[in-house]
Amino acid sequence: MTFQGNRGKGGTGGGLGVAGFAPDCLIFDVDGVLIDSSASYQETIRMAVEGEWGAASLIVDAPGYSPALNTVFKRHGGFNDDDHIAWGLLNIAASRDPGTGRLSECIPDPGELAAIIRPCGAGSARRWLEENFAGRFSLGRVADRCMKIYRGSDGQPGAYAAEKPMFDAHWRDLPLPVYVFTGRESRDWELGKGILSWDDFPDERAVTSDSGMLKPSPEGLEFICRRFGHASPLFFGDTASDKMSYEAFGRGRFVAIGSVLGSWAPNFPCVRDALSNLIGWRG
Repeated sequence: MTFQGNRGKGGTGGGLGVAGFAPDCLIFDVDGVLIDSSASYQETIRMAVEGEWGAASLIVDAPGYSPALNTVFKRHGGFNDDDHIAWGLLNIAASRDPGTGRLSECIPDPGELAAIIRPCGAGSARRWLEENFAGRFSLGRVADRCMKIYRGSDGQPGAYAAEKPMFDAHWRDLPLPVYVFTGRESRDWELGKGILSWDDFPDERAVTSDSGMLKPSPEGLEFICRRFGHASPLFFGDTASDKMSYEAFGRGRFVAIGSVLGSWAPNFPCVRDALSNLIGWRG
């Protein structure tokens, strides 16, 4: 099946190239690329860690998460979902408890965290955590808490309400066919579509985490290209897991957005700048 592409005001999609490379579609990660979810994501993890630590009758005397810890996880490649990061961090912290139960004495600093997770393979974070750290905290319980924090519960707004679009164009106005490969579940991608004003984005063009195709696996990219007949995607991402998905896929080009993958080229602060510089889109 070959999708015929968008025919928006940015052009027809023909003859566009990136240093001799002619892309035939655009595939976007969502968080950190299309949507600024830094506040909601990190707040969800922080509140989940502090909430579960306190619920275990331990002492919450320090923040449960920080931007510096977030950068460590995002540069690793194996830690993507908020619930897995919160659950992993809780069990890592519990393993470091000197007997005081104080979060300030248990949670690792960024350098310590980087050293702790370095042996973990990018595609086996959950198994590695289960094998190396006592399971004092339940993944199911942590995931349930994260979901309620992010989506909202008991009439209270969720952390997602703090999210903002990073890209102000409609998907139909882009010059090439548009797809999404995200770590969000489909329900959370629905929230994202509302933030972007992309409510009419077709479900079949999005690969979400509840499909079972998870980064850093290339399966999501393979599925999109196989189903819609593409061979040379431009894939836009912001973390190591996105880059690893592209490298395992082995076709197209990867475009880094933001500062996490600062050494990767090409790298742009936002999608609009990337599209303008790489394919000349001025929509």
